[in-house]
Amino acid sequence: MSDFSLPDEVLKAARKGLSYELYRALLLNYGKRGEKAFFYLKERRVKKYKDFFVVVGTNEYVVEGNFCTCMDFQFNLKARSPCAHIIAVRLARIMKLYDYYDIYYTDFMSSRS
Repeated sequence: MSDFSLPDEVLKAARKGLSYELYRALLLNYGKRGEKAFFYLKERRVKKYKDFFVVVGTNEYVVEGNFCTCMDFQFNLKARSPCAHIIAVRLARIMKLYDYYDIYYTDFMSSRS
């Protein structure tokens, strides 16, 4: 499986915060997926649980390392490139732009049903 390292241009922009520079770097490097990742960060849609990161989009997508549960990652990208959710989680970790929940996501999900 690929490493999915973020390009230096994106990392440099991320260290400066949630700005137009980051938006531009994401758009140039990842296109629409980069734009979506920026939106997830801006809207604080990245959640960290004890066991997984989750990005709230149309559904809730679990991101663990280089894997995401979304259809785009599994079928369109065929796990060869990062989806918007993986990009958003990578950046959220660097920028500390996520909400932390002191519970396991699996427990959270079972309590909802």
